Amino acid sequence: MNKKPILTRLDYEDFLICLYFGQEHDYLLNCINRAYLDFNRTLHGLGDLASKNALYEHACSNLKQLFGDLQNGKIHVTNQIGFDSWHRAACQRLTAIYIEHGYTQLFVGQAQKWLNMTFKYIFTMGEQRLQGFGDVYQFCHVPLDNVLIEQLTKYGFPKLPCAWSRLNNYDKYLEYQQWIRQRFDRVPLDIEFLLWLGKDINTKSSV
Repeated sequence: MNKKPILTRLDYEDFLICLYFGQEHDYLLNCINRAYLDFNRTLHGLGDLASKNALYEHACSNLKQLFGDLQNGKIHVTNQIGFDSWHRAACQRLTAIYIEHGYTQLFVGQAQKWLNMTFKYIFTMGEQRLQGFGDVYQFCHVPLDNVLIEQLTKYGFPKLPCAWSRLNNYDKYLEYQQWIRQRFDRVPLDIEFLLWLGKDINTKSSV
């Protein structure tokens, strides 16, 4: 007698998520922790800081609260200006936490990578695992890093004045996000995912 498979597509996705994020089922914290690994190599000298473990826990705890406030509607973002304000404040909060622990070299470029990759992972997890974020997808920023910048260069992306991780002027950082919004016909995170998949994207000037 042939046995029918009982696993669902969600089960197979859970397997992939387990491989990439680990077996803990705090999905939001999983996204925050994984996003940290995408930029922590740029935190020069952090390994010499005595309180580095406490610092990491403090930062993660604050990020979980900041993202949780969006998720549960405590902070209700309805437009791009509102999201940009939230994002700026979150970057400032991260910088302040690092300074509190004696590390003064957390740049805007690093903070944005942590925040923006967390969002990218949240949406990769899907609504069934992490509800409450769907309304902000259209406002999210792309994570600026070497891979994305290289892909955007063929669309005329302006050259950064320094390495992405050393950007330390939020207004300047926001100019690059605004360039992406103005250049393409799709929301920024669509652009991020499509470029990583090697897809060509129409620009507004070519539509």
